[in-house]
Amino acid sequence: MATPRAGVAAVVSAPLSNRAIGAAPERAASWQRQRRMAAYLFIAPALLIVVVVSLYPIIYQVWLSFTDWYLLQNPVPVWHGLEGYRTLVNDPRVWQSLGRTAYWTVGTVVLEYAFALPIALLLNRRSWVTGFLTGALLLPWVTPAVVAGYTWRWLLDSESGTIHALLQQVGIAGERSLLAEPSAVLPVLTVISAWKGIPFMAIALLAGMKAIPPDLYEAAAIDGAGKVRQFRDITLPLLRPVTVITCLILGILAFYSFDLVWVMTKGGPSDASMLIGVYLFRLFFERLELSYAAVIGTSMLVLLIVFSSGYLRAVGRDPD
Repeated sequence: MATPRAGVAAVVSAPLSNRAIGAAPERAASWQRQRRMAAYLFIAPALLIVVVVSLYPIIYQVWLSFTDWYLLQNPVPVWHGLEGYRTLVNDPRVWQSLGRTAYWTVGTVVLEYAFALPIALLLNRRSWVTGFLTGALLLPWVTPAVVAGYTWRWLLDSESGTIHALLQQVGIAGERSLLAEPSAVLPVLTVISAWKGIPFMAIALLAGMKAIPPDLYEAAAIDGAGKVRQFRDITLPLLRPVTVITCLILGILAFYSFDLVWVMTKGGPSDASMLIGVYLFRLFFERLELSYAAVIGTSMLVLLIVFSSGYLRAVGRDPD
């Protein structure tokens, strides 16, 4: 039989329990807010560095593109509106340089993928020499572009270049270096650019192959699928995400690159290897046309954003 004191205790404890149960989600939500605030505080220094190093220069470049700042005439920028962009539209060297840059970018990425895919397939086969070859493969990628440029320029020299002598033996090169031939210099530079980027592409594809479950290949073999069909129906489709992102990254690097071309040819001969990055570099550091260089840099950024967005929409989505 319940005593009066027990009944009172039950009546009092019931609302207290309800209040405790109702307060638990509030405490959990408050704890989550505190954790989120702590996370923001931890990443705040990194975000500040990104803003100072990346975002501020971009904003300043965009503002500078609407001014007229030629160091030999104006000591400070003068507001000029859209005149710089009108000059850009009517500048034939810009369009010619963009055409060469498109050839360079697409050719570099296509050659990188064409050579990196079979290399990744070979390295995916387990053997005692695979680890050594994987490490050695990275040497072109980690070699600084300036060092690689001077090395290849020496190898292709018409007087002492080893590769030039071999090309002469097979009838590809003549008395002059291929870097001095306007019709051959851009294809040669594109091949060298691809040579430098093949290791990154191969390692990325190899990592994608390692992530494919072996059970898929075993099931396909049981169903009677050969190696070629397994490669077509399993390897290539599952490598699609890695391929899309890696090609985009290497394409962006090729589009913005100028160091390899600058070291080897400086845009010559007769502007045959004048990429848009080399043209921008010359405008800024040689001709001191800072505002016009900012116009080209801003246009390159907008063009790259538009192309990247369209590329990811067209190629990055899963096939039906």
